[in-house]
Amino acid sequence: MPFIHVHILEKRLTPESERKLISGITDAVVETFGEDIREHVWVALDSVPEHRWGLGGRQIEPPA
Repeated sequence: MPFIHVHILEKRLTPESERKLISGITDAVVETFGEDIREHVWVALDSVPEHRWGLGGRQIEPPA
């Protein structure tokens, strides 16, 4: 049972982008392992506010 856990900036997610991301990740796993695994692929999306991310040792500043 593949379990893919994605952390992504909150502002990137919309209902449409969530559906596309889950579908695309699942398709990639199926392409690798075969169609019989599709119903066993779990994808979890965790949205994270910008101010809770760091890059290069610095906190990403939230928009003003």
